[in-house]
Amino acid sequence: MLSDLSKFVNNPISLIVIGWLGFYLFMVFLIFFYRFFVLNGWIKDETKALEFFVVRGEPSDRSFLVECSARIKGKDDHSHLLFDGCIEEAKREASTGLTFLSIVASTAPFIGLFGTVVGILTAFANLKGAATLQYVAPAIADALVATAVGILVAVPAYSFHQILDKKVEDLLAILHLEKDAYLK
Repeated sequence: MLSDLSKFVNNPISLIVIGWLGFYLFMVFLIFFYRFFVLNGWIKDETKALEFFVVRGEPSDRSFLVECSARIKGKDDHSHLLFDGCIEEAKREASTGLTFLSIVASTAPFIGLFGTVVGILTAFANLKGAATLQYVAPAIADALVATAVGILVAVPAYSFHQILDKKVEDLLAILHLEKDAYLK
């Protein structure tokens, strides 16, 4: 296996491309799992805070909106604009990492394609007149590894972005319900 990899990475550009995509893949999984668990906990806390308010008729100290409005204005001021500002702050906070996932999903295939193009150019340069199928096919197949890795990185990045984006929407829906309940 190591000898197969050494054939592909004999070009420094290919090594940089695979390293870059490997870093991307590591960060994609790190961001996804961290944000997924943070958002799940936040949604659970806000759901409990909303239920607490509905049952008891008083705001919960665990509510992000209550904490945010108290931090900005004081405990007794629960205005419409103040809550809207707090919801925007929550949206910004909850969306952390989504931009990176989006960037990876859109750029990883192109980075892989760049590695493939460089690999194919290197393969043709190394042929030196021996342009038979038995020499060309393995060199091109090795070069295509970069495109495959680029797609392998892009698919989870895109999928994870969509999953986390839905979690952010769910959180914002709960916060809007809380705001409406507090202002009635």
